[in-house]
Amino acid sequence: MPALSLGAFPLSITAARGALILALSAGALPALAAEGDACAAVDLSVAKSSPVAIRYGTTGGGEEPLALLWADQASYPGNGKFYTMQVTEFTSTDRMTAFQAGQIDAGTISFPSLVTAVHVGIDARAVASLVQVNEADNEGAFASLSSGGIRDIKDFKGKKVGYYGPNTISEYWVKSALRRAGMKPNDVSFVSLPPPAQEQALRNGQIDVAWLARQFLFKAKSTGGVETIMTPFQATGGASQPSLLIFFSPKFIKAHPQAYCAWRKDYQQALANWSANPDAAYPKLIAAKYVTPFSAKAGADGGRSPDGSVSLAEFDATMKDMATSRFLPPAMVQPAAKLVMPGYSLMKQ
Repeated sequence: MPALSLGAFPLSITAARGALILALSAGALPALAAEGDACAAVDLSVAKSSPVAIRYGTTGGGEEPLALLWADQASYPGNGKFYTMQVTEFTSTDRMTAFQAGQIDAGTISFPSLVTAVHVGIDARAVASLVQVNEADNEGAFASLSSGGIRDIKDFKGKKVGYYGPNTISEYWVKSALRRAGMKPNDVSFVSLPPPAQEQALRNGQIDVAWLARQFLFKAKSTGGVETIMTPFQATGGASQPSLLIFFSPKFIKAHPQAYCAWRKDYQQALANWSANPDAAYPKLIAAKYVTPFSAKAGADGGRSPDGSVSLAEFDATMKDMATSRFLPPAMVQPAAKLVMPGYSLMKQ
């Protein structure tokens, strides 16, 4: 798996307020907005033009089904006929800066970043799910030393908790868990550390709890002496929530509906193929240098929405919990319908 993990570097709320950054949208097949499926009227039998380049910004983690579109291009006939994928890996802020500058048309985004984008007035619409917090989630976990005496969230009080930085989704998970335990955010000390540094900081005693993305958790447990304390699904009270999403520029979709709808169809097929046999996909992802052989051993990244759809109810509930947990300013909570692109977003009914 790549060095970054899905929740590693989502765009911070603070950064988004200081610079206008992203745009989103993505497609679907079953389950769409009340306006109906706009792609149903798009003819995908004959290409009306040369393949349209989709300039896509990745995080480098959590995107395995999407990465099959270029790692196993022969299995996805729309790629090369209606569209081509031009993929560049970015950190979160660099990716959104590139989008704002018109250098990419689509990309990967965390849910907090999506909420921030819409709040500051960016024409951004989520169109598909990449990773869900759910029972199958394998994004990673909060972990501590086996000898540390920390067994659950109540033991976090007065402890130093490693996370990826202010306003990132790993901070939200801790704050949500603290609220459910009747505790406050200031009952812990947050320590911002990059992903590779978390395990060593934990073993050195610089922090008491580390957020270890899936490949780093696998490494730490393989070494020994580290235990999982809390997964994101446990932290949020067993609720299914959006974690990582796909965005497209609405302008791109309107200008190139055939390319977009062909991409959407291929993406859903890639999700189905991934769910059916992820082990068969890993050699292709390794050959494409999307994952490493070691990270592939850590298992598939995160839970998935089977058809790539998103849920307005889950969006609403997650924003409410973020505000109640004092992660998201109440003023940033907005109707979930503002976050999607009617007719084009993959949505659960």
